[in-house]
Amino acid sequence: MQALTIQVNPQSQPAVFTPKLNYGFYLQTRDDKALSQSGQDGFSALVNGLLDEDVDMIVAAYYHSFAWLGRSQPSMTAVEAALENVMFNDEKATEAAFDDILKSLQTNDFLARKLNQFIKSNDKLTATMKKHIESMTDEDRKDQMEIGMLQINDSTTKLQQLMTPQESSPKQDESDSHLLS
Repeated sequence: MQALTIQVNPQSQPAVFTPKLNYGFYLQTRDDKALSQSGQDGFSALVNGLLDEDVDMIVAAYYHSFAWLGRSQPSMTAVEAALENVMFNDEKATEAAFDDILKSLQTNDFLARKLNQFIKSNDKLTATMKKHIESMTDEDRKDQMEIGMLQINDSTTKLQQLMTPQESSPKQDESDSHLLS
């Protein structure tokens, strides 16, 4: 995640704020009532929102990444205004932000473990849903459950791919250059 220049209030000069993804970030997202939905804590809802490419979650992630500042934490509105200037005015930057935030979560060991826990929970949920679907007789309800299960699988797969380091193809060693002749 990149540092943001934020205008905290109209009377002060803009300041550069550096996001930190740590336990404070986790606590603040977990307990955020505006983020939590349908039985999910705020952190899980944030991860799901990032995977679903919900731009509100970019704002929430940056806002909560400043939790370490305590009383000096800029407002959600000030964070959104800064993101508007840096990220939301460029489609590619907005698209890249989703993966960037999720990858940044991995840099903190605690949050990386929470992401792994998120994946395991989704795997258990889909296994339970699959068993439930097999026993259902109402075809319309069964179709709805299957769609939900596919969405959960897609999110889980996307997160797993982001968390797996991408191996680049090995570069040819100069000492092997004679093999090309």
